[in-house]
Amino acid sequence: MSKEWAFCGIAELQAALTAGEVTSRGLVEYFRDRIEKLNPALNAVVATNFDDALSRADAADDARAKGESWGPLHGIPMTIKDTFEVVGMPCTAGSRSLAKHMPGSNAFTVQRLIDAGAIPFGKTNVPLFAGDLQSFNKVYGTTNNPHDTSRTPGGSSGGAAAALAAGLTPIELGSDLAGSIRTPSHFCGTYGHKPTHGIIASRGHIPGPPGMLLEPDLSTPGPMTRYADDLDVMLDILAAPGPLMGDSWSLTLPEAPEKDLSGYKVLLWTQDSLSPIDDELQAAYTALAAHLKSQGVDVTTGAPEGMSLETFVPTYMNLLGSVLSGTLKPAQRRVTAVIGKLAGKFGARLKLSAHIDKLLKGMTQVHADWLQQHEARLRIAQKADKLFDQYDVILTPVVHVPAFKHQPKPAMHKRKLHVNGMPGPYTDIFMWIAPATLMGLPATSAPVGSTKNGLPVNVQILGRKYHDKTTIKFASLLEKSFRGFVKPEGY
Repeated sequence: MSKEWAFCGIAELQAALTAGEVTSRGLVEYFRDRIEKLNPALNAVVATNFDDALSRADAADDARAKGESWGPLHGIPMTIKDTFEVVGMPCTAGSRSLAKHMPGSNAFTVQRLIDAGAIPFGKTNVPLFAGDLQSFNKVYGTTNNPHDTSRTPGGSSGGAAAALAAGLTPIELGSDLAGSIRTPSHFCGTYGHKPTHGIIASRGHIPGPPGMLLEPDLSTPGPMTRYADDLDVMLDILAAPGPLMGDSWSLTLPEAPEKDLSGYKVLLWTQDSLSPIDDELQAAYTALAAHLKSQGVDVTTGAPEGMSLETFVPTYMNLLGSVLSGTLKPAQRRVTAVIGKLAGKFGARLKLSAHIDKLLKGMTQVHADWLQQHEARLRIAQKADKLFDQYDVILTPVVHVPAFKHQPKPAMHKRKLHVNGMPGPYTDIFMWIAPATLMGLPATSAPVGSTKNGLPVNVQILGRKYHDKTTIKFASLLEKSFRGFVKPEGY
């Protein structure tokens, strides 16, 4: 094959397959060879099954030759985040306790992709039980950022974002509870979409434990790509009534409005005292605002009227703690309750992250208290929904910093991130992702710039609930008129 396929999108690959420029077998072999060459420096792809992938590729090629179509991903190879169960490959979620876990069935989302013609050939790295904004574990080790291997690609979908940025896979399946799609996309300069909560089923995702039937609060699977339009292709495949809904449900997402950038009303919110952002991120957002205005976009700058991050973060942290509490043993629960009370009293003096006490309280609260927090969430969401009568999308930072140097130690609550030379709590990284996750809104992470050292800068595009296609469409318009994915040097 003479052509470079590493950085092609879905439409370009499908056109090449249809024209006979390449076969599905050829693509699988191409990515296998590329992984052998480039993955050792990154450790993004941590398990593979090329035998089954090549067999399925041959079947895809035979079907294509007969004029058959398996769907929009017919014959497209891809990798899957190692929190989703895939037959023929281990699903460890970064835990030694699951190092030998070989699923007997595919996760719901994985099966949707396969039914649409995809060919899974590898798994990408994650932190232990997807519980960090970096990607390292004792099963597979540490994943590096292709823009600077001394830095993290983020987490928990860090291996996914790194593999995309390095051209080791065309598309990826990620998941997001605390920015786990959006933040790695920001650190690696790729596209990621956290869908409206509930439109993509989590069955077959770890955590929870293998075999769990429950759909978790806050968390959702979602697509990760190098190009905005590929998000839309994957969303159409993944968004569907889940196993708990049965055959009586249907799902129809509103189409994005047919208009160019000049037809959009945008709120650009980049400053908040709870989480000041790095100056280089702000410079990128200022340049973005100038571009939008030059395109005739109606841009309002500032926080939503009557709101700030303080409106969202306390409730989000409490409910996040509740989600994280499932694995606590009774003794751990008692200790956490004590630490939570101490954090509430002395957190400011100890320079802990704001509202970390709410996280700890959420990990130990009774169901009656959770119901109160859930009611608070619904009231916040009801108020915030009115913003989308004024604005088509709201633009915010994804997190307050660009990709940072690896920090495997110390423990998470002792780590620091520097913003404009000033150290701050590591867990401040949760602040800007909180509003969309708390309210279950769609949020697209899209590249819009870079720092002076060449580190990517993404913006977070928030939309009204179920209007996922609007945030993705806006990302696509930005990609075409301003900035999109930029290949890291050496790849």
